[in-house]
Amino acid sequence: MYVIKKTFVPIFVIVMVILLRNDCVNAKDTDRTKEEEKLKRMDTNDYYTEKYRPQYHFSTETGRLADPNGLVYFEGEYHLFHQKMGTWAHAVSKDLVHWEHLPVALGHDELGQALSGSAVVDWHDTTGFFNGKAGLVAFYTNTEGGEAQSIAYSKDNGRTWERYKGNPVIENPGIKDFRDPKVFWHEESKKWVMVVSTNQSVTFYNSDNLIDWEYQSRFGDEEGSHVAVWECPDLFPLPVDGNKDKQKWVLHVSVGDNHITDGSTAQYFIGEFDGKKFVNDNPAESILITDFGQDYYAAQSFANIPEEDGRRLWLGWMANWRYPYQSPTEPWMGSMSIPRELSLKFTKDGIRLFQEPIRELKSIRATEHSVDAFTLEGEREISDFAGTTYEFEAIVEWEQVDEFGIRLRQSDTEETVVGVNTNTETVFLDRTNAGLETLIDRDGQLFNFGKRFETKFSKDGKQVKIHGFVDESSVELFINDGEYVFTNLIYTKPTNKGIELYTKGGRVNFTSLNFYHLHSIWREAPDEGKIDRVAVSEENVGLEVGESIELTAHAKPDWLSITEPLVWEVDNPDLIQIDELDETKVKITGVKLGVTTVTVRDPNSQTSKKIKVRVLEDKESDYIDGWGPSPTTRAFSGKWDIEDGSSVTSYVEHNPDWKEIYKDEVVTGDFNVSADIQWVEQGNEGFPKYGIMIVDEKGTNVSAFFNKDIHQLETFMKYSDRELGWEGADLPNSVELQEPQALKVEKTGDVFRFYCNGKKILERTIEMKGNMSVGVVNENTKAHFTNFTIEVGEDAPTATNAAELKELVEHFEEEGEVRNNSAHALKIHLTAVGHYEEKQIAKKVVKHMESFKLLLDHQKENALISDKAYHVLTESADLIIAKWE
Repeated sequence: MYVIKKTFVPIFVIVMVILLRNDCVNAKDTDRTKEEEKLKRMDTNDYYTEKYRPQYHFSTETGRLADPNGLVYFEGEYHLFHQKMGTWAHAVSKDLVHWEHLPVALGHDELGQALSGSAVVDWHDTTGFFNGKAGLVAFYTNTEGGEAQSIAYSKDNGRTWERYKGNPVIENPGIKDFRDPKVFWHEESKKWVMVVSTNQSVTFYNSDNLIDWEYQSRFGDEEGSHVAVWECPDLFPLPVDGNKDKQKWVLHVSVGDNHITDGSTAQYFIGEFDGKKFVNDNPAESILITDFGQDYYAAQSFANIPEEDGRRLWLGWMANWRYPYQSPTEPWMGSMSIPRELSLKFTKDGIRLFQEPIRELKSIRATEHSVDAFTLEGEREISDFAGTTYEFEAIVEWEQVDEFGIRLRQSDTEETVVGVNTNTETVFLDRTNAGLETLIDRDGQLFNFGKRFETKFSKDGKQVKIHGFVDESSVELFINDGEYVFTNLIYTKPTNKGIELYTKGGRVNFTSLNFYHLHSIWREAPDEGKIDRVAVSEENVGLEVGESIELTAHAKPDWLSITEPLVWEVDNPDLIQIDELDETKVKITGVKLGVTTVTVRDPNSQTSKKIKVRVLEDKESDYIDGWGPSPTTRAFSGKWDIEDGSSVTSYVEHNPDWKEIYKDEVVTGDFNVSADIQWVEQGNEGFPKYGIMIVDEKGTNVSAFFNKDIHQLETFMKYSDRELGWEGADLPNSVELQEPQALKVEKTGDVFRFYCNGKKILERTIEMKGNMSVGVVNENTKAHFTNFTIEVGEDAPTATNAAELKELVEHFEEEGEVRNNSAHALKIHLTAVGHYEEKQIAKKVVKHMESFKLLLDHQKENALISDKAYHVLTESADLIIAKWE
């Protein structure tokens, strides 16, 4: 059935990426040795096997990935840096396919973040950094005081970096957008050239030494698309149709997010460049689009490719700025496209940029399946090949047909479609029915993710070549040798692996059709006939009693022919019923309320996959066991395991955003909220913490966190329009956060007291009234929250006249809330107020009540009155003043 290509996939050492706040990181800062990392990967079969995890695309182990930076080849290694929360994360490769993660190269410093940029080889030591030898110089945008351009250099093949002491080398010229420097050597002028994004243009600088830069010119005014900001420029020469005597320059920019780009896009210009000025060959209004999909941004080309190779190679960030970190993946967010070779070719529309997959990708082909030429009218399933990570090539010819295409990652309910419509003369990639239809974008708005993408395609040639790459969460298409390219993320079920060909309104001839399964680049290829992992259609299932759902499981790799069915086992068979439908499918029916786990395993090995199943009263409810969005603000985020009505567990989600979940109860007035909280583990991104959050309907927020890194109880307060900031206090040495610790927040009026294990740690004041909701919150931490309890206090007493207020003072005096002498002074004021109340002299009442409040303030400042008594008496005084004003 398959021609098996037994390819050894090297296991490269992966060193944990460690983000150190405000410091450069070098190789000595990592705790994990290469040997430890190698052993970790050899001892586990689940490395890079998370749901949607790309198998042959580069992605960071954990956390955020964005723009590629500093792409350069030096001494046998390709360097790939990339944005990771304002730092340069780092990886290297010998072949552009298999990657070794290295520690973060450039962190934050006194000049702020290290945003996108480039790297070059300073062969002749023009900087003077390398004692006459060659070394790497990186160019990036710093952020403190406005965007400016800085440099760093490495003398040891990129393993450690030192920042130039005179940074920034180009100051901000007084504009907002001034970033993403691309630097290269211009041989004709014998100058270094820097191209910088400047809003909706690019600006060129020259230098002799990479340190001192001189402005040359600007390009972009009224040229090309101006629907959004230009970012991440690149500029390079390419021969036209392979003729080295006829070269053109390609200037490439990415175009940011707005309602027109609907995420972001990219465009290129073809023209002449003399080292100082770029001249566009095409009309100013001409717009040349780089990629017709949704998810190709910030593409950069590799510097210093050896002359004997001669290729121009690049890759891009496979995402966009509408949902940069909102995709349903964890613990990573973001991946790179496959590397591509670039060329310029003459077409009927003029010279155009072509992109094709690099030849090195052939090294990871695991199987080859060729289909003899055939004619198709209607539909045809590819029965001898299926998968979720593969490459395919097709040549299709036709005389008369309305539409034809290939349905990828197909199941009974989902599919991604690539096709040609001859009536509209378009080629398209359609993820409308791929799986994920909508998501919440970076602005908190509902975004239509499932869409069709297309571009004009002439039917006159009556032939199309389609070269496709399908991975766990992406499809990349190269049409007619890369004249038209589509890059799209898809989030479809991991078991959707069918392929179907179709036509509408006619017939086509498939003159060539080839499929290739692809090895994972992250794990060693399994022995022949051995299961690498198990994929399931759903990892979390919610059912009502009596409701059923079908689940599918497949053994990996995709080319494996298993002889024994997978085994399905349930931890608590009283909660659900499992009925086998065939060798890969079962039906699960809810029987009794509760939570259980289904395990799908290989009967001949330890390889397995777990599915959490929850049987609920109402699965359509926003709340599970009373947990869900805030009933006052609807805020809700993150991944949570809900154990019962008083217990939840947070997850390490490898990003610096707060994740929050609330009880469905609305509270008012005074109350206490408490929980026993146990730290389990945390990530490196952000400032990991976990605790209790209170929010009112106006957006006023009170939060209390345990912070294991500094062994403190931290608090944060803010109104909807301004922050009151952070305050923290050390926890007792006896507190072991790896064990459950009791955190309590007590609200009395506007005073919030924070306790650990019954001991008051901190007290703060903020006005918070009306309806409030309470819940738990975490930042990049896994923690167990148990015994979550809300205790609502009785409404505080109030007074409406001097006599009643005097009774309150006497009450607090008896309770020890007001010292005797202080209570006596308060009562003297109130005697006077009562006199003027009887005489109905309003101005005197108000005047003496204001004096009463000043006395309360004095007593509060000198600790002569409790917070509770102070707030109750002040609130009553305000009521009396309002009555007489």
